[in-house]
Amino acid sequence: MHLSKFQVKIFEYVAFVVSFFLFLVFFQKTLGYGRTYDDFALVDRFLKSPGDAKLISSYLYAKFHFYPIYFLTHELDTVATFLFNNNGIQILNSEVAKFTNIFLHVTNSFLVYLFIKKILASENDLKDSLIIYLSSLVFLFHPIASQIIFNITTRNESLALFFGLLTFIYCLNVSQNRKGINYFFIALLFFFSLCSKLMTVFLAGLIPLTIFLLNFHDMELKKNFRRNFDIFILLVLTFFIYYYLRSVYTENNQLQFYQNIPDLIFYFFTTLKFYLMGLFFPYEHIYVYATNYDFALALTVSLLFFLFVLFSLYLFIKKKDPIILIAVLWICASLALPVLFGLVEIGFPLISNLAERYQYSSIVGVSIIITWLLRNYLKNIYLKTFVAGSYILVLSFAVFILVDRSKVYIDNITFMSQLDENSPRNVHQYAFTTPLNEAIRADNRSAYKFNLYQYYQVDRSDEKAILEFIRYYIYAENEKGINYFEDQFRKYHSEDPPKKFILARFYTLHEKYEKAEKEIKEIFKKYDEISEAMKARQYVTFIDPPLDDLYFELGKIYFYLEDYQNALDNFKTANVINPMHATALYNGAITLKKLGLSEDAAKLYGEAIKINPFLRETASNMISEAQNNAK
Repeated sequence: MHLSKFQVKIFEYVAFVVSFFLFLVFFQKTLGYGRTYDDFALVDRFLKSPGDAKLISSYLYAKFHFYPIYFLTHELDTVATFLFNNNGIQILNSEVAKFTNIFLHVTNSFLVYLFIKKILASENDLKDSLIIYLSSLVFLFHPIASQIIFNITTRNESLALFFGLLTFIYCLNVSQNRKGINYFFIALLFFFSLCSKLMTVFLAGLIPLTIFLLNFHDMELKKNFRRNFDIFILLVLTFFIYYYLRSVYTENNQLQFYQNIPDLIFYFFTTLKFYLMGLFFPYEHIYVYATNYDFALALTVSLLFFLFVLFSLYLFIKKKDPIILIAVLWICASLALPVLFGLVEIGFPLISNLAERYQYSSIVGVSIIITWLLRNYLKNIYLKTFVAGSYILVLSFAVFILVDRSKVYIDNITFMSQLDENSPRNVHQYAFTTPLNEAIRADNRSAYKFNLYQYYQVDRSDEKAILEFIRYYIYAENEKGINYFEDQFRKYHSEDPPKKFILARFYTLHEKYEKAEKEIKEIFKKYDEISEAMKARQYVTFIDPPLDDLYFELGKIYFYLEDYQNALDNFKTANVINPMHATALYNGAITLKKLGLSEDAAKLYGEAIKINPFLRETASNMISEAQNNAK
């Protein structure tokens, strides 16, 4: 059925509204989620970590990235929150931010619809419009998008794709109608896309190549090149302008890739497998993680994708159909940088080598493939039934998994309570911990105390319940209450080193350092008894907690007490017992710096990150600082 331009516009407006309300039907409750599920716990740990290591890491993260658009949108969220509250509408900033994330994602889904219409040159056909819209729903509900939608701090991915798709659409328009204003919009939109996330640099090559492929069979080769040359130059020039500005405001970081060729090959294929399986089989991403370093599986998945690439080339050359090839190139281009991340050994601060959010842009390729399948195999009744049934199944699973994944982003307390609910071993705890946690969230002290007593009555020897009471009385500054439950803890767990270690760490967390020190030393006494028994009986037993962790914890306690020499001695002992205890070396380096031994600190930092490269985001900057101070 052929539609007029007016009818097309009406269809598009309706499609956007339907997508938006369809998404809200399933995810309206997510607007009430917190900023991230464990932000507050992390902040608490940041503040209590030796040398504020993670806070320094966060600072370096801000210096490393250049996301002005991302930061601007969060400021707009803050302004909107203020305006709502100032006019009598009580709303949390996190609710506004979550709504912005959802709105951006739905808008991206709509832009995917417009983009696919452009590359198919299908402007006024109702059947095509419906097929493309259905394909955009796969993007809308793809489980990979969970982190981008429900975690506010990953909004840069949404913004980058938003401006990137607009850039693509304007470039397709310019290839048909070369108006000067369109060139201006292309440069501006691509600049905004890069300012949201540098990873969209792949569009500088993909856009001209896509236009070239679309015209390949209908246009002379030289004319086709000329048609794309100005767009390519404009995109590259915009990138260089952006990159120059970025270099002014951020630090330079030297990347070092794996030097060993077998390592490079291994990490290339396993990283490629991670992203491809996550893209085409996202329904059990834990499985994708668990099998990440299965090299045989990685080769199999890579081979299957390579065969798919050959199939797309066959369709392009023999059938003169470029659509699947464009989808393949989109996936390859959008995953090029994430796969390279997997080959970086040292020098990329605070970047997870394997992260679902890097796949967000590549989901567009899946929607293009779905469109091609629905267009080409909805003619024969049997194929039509099979493809339509498969589509419904895929979409249903996507919605189901996305709903399930959204729960991770509620908050840590609720999520852990739901884990209790689903665990047969913890089912008795769930009945009591859930109302307890709800009382905490509602800041209802009387309900909290009532439910805490209920929880405690289930099992009076449960160390979690006892510690929760001690925590309560610490905040209430009630010494009698603290003493009573400390006695209860000793009554049930005085002979249990692992439980005493939990108590010591609890004390450290609440800045009761002398008490923490006492518990650690009592564990050492217990271990002396075990050691004598081992000598007499001539056998070896494993002990929990391990000695290196005990010395490490004792080192932290002395650090907090500003007894830096004792702290250093304990960090050293932890490393002697366990030479792979990188965090002991790392904290030892922080302690050396406190003692004014900057050059020694720099050496120890270097040793720590050799053992654990994940420490490099803080250590690399500190090494330079320590070396400069030494000079």
